Amino acid sequence: MGIARSRSTPFVRKVELHLGVDVPLPCDSCCRVSAQTHPNHQSLDTDRVRVTIYSAMNRGEGRGTVITVGTFDGVHCGHRLILRRMEEIACTEGLERVIYAFAFPPRFSLDGERSGLLLPEQAKVALLARCAERVERADFQAVSGVDAVCFARDHLIRKFSAQVIVVGERFRFGRGRSGDIPLLRRIGEEEEVRIVTVPPLLSDGGMVSSTRIRSLLHEGKIAATAALLGRPPLLIGRVLHGDRLGRELGYPTANLAIDPAILLPATGVYLVHAFWDDGGGAGILYIGDRPTLKRSEMRCEVHLFSPQRTDFYEQKLEVHMLDRLRGDRAFPSLVALRQQIDRDVACAHSLLAARNEEPHPIFTLKSTPG
Repeated sequence: MGIARSRSTPFVRKVELHLGVDVPLPCDSCCRVSAQTHPNHQSLDTDRVRVTIYSAMNRGEGRGTVITVGTFDGVHCGHRLILRRMEEIACTEGLERVIYAFAFPPRFSLDGERSGLLLPEQAKVALLARCAERVERADFQAVSGVDAVCFARDHLIRKFSAQVIVVGERFRFGRGRSGDIPLLRRIGEEEEVRIVTVPPLLSDGGMVSSTRIRSLLHEGKIAATAALLGRPPLLIGRVLHGDRLGRELGYPTANLAIDPAILLPATGVYLVHAFWDDGGGAGILYIGDRPTLKRSEMRCEVHLFSPQRTDFYEQKLEVHMLDRLRGDRAFPSLVALRQQIDRDVACAHSLLAARNEEPHPIFTLKSTPG
């Protein structure tokens, strides 16, 4: 994706997103990163993210920082615009980059909601760690009652020795979302901290946001979702034992255990490309409750066309959704279901033949039992 923006000033009023050209994550051409890998490829352990994540305790003074604040769910193209501005400032002024990231969106935390995320938190932090020396994992509940002035002054500026704060123009903060950009600028003047605002990224007349992306994904609109994310939407899950029905039908599947906090797309069948610790390949993904069998449990099952291995149990898969083939429905018999799967596979191969992109994993998955 390409972003059209004025280069004469960082405070342009409108930013347009032109679909079809990828916007990569800000990488580290002039700034040190804490991850011990190439900045465009992040290692993701099954049990912990293998990046430097700083807690609020025992932090050394260090040099001054440029900091940004938000949930960053999905790390979409709008987020990347903010992260890129932060990187520009850090590289120009020799500042350390800090991302203060909430695990869940504030409204999720206030409503007690614990589902609907676009990425597992560990995966999100791994992406953010490509763009900063410090990723502060914050609990919104712990600061939701903090006064706006106290939050900006004590929790951001003084704690992190901030010299610059970079946020979106619609940024709100503090108890009851009482803090706004004018208040933040006044606090910045008092603390001798510069406030830089980044305008929203627009696409097709609407703002690029995690809320909009969730709505598109919920409707199964994969191409539109991918355009706003700047990458295919994905699921990460461990392969568990199933009932082997797929094998009986001639289409063995890997049954994925998906974090319940993650938003699943609309039920149906999808063209996907899956990656595991030592390989990858195309296939189809089924998401649904198997109405033909009159079951109620939601399932995520991947059939790989050329799996290169026969045993995926306890492996973690990173599954990129490329297109939606059809919705879910009940069939009168298993024979009819098998015939539909035959058509799904044929359709998937036809779509694959027309694709030009070389698929690449976003993470390196390290699978361990447990």
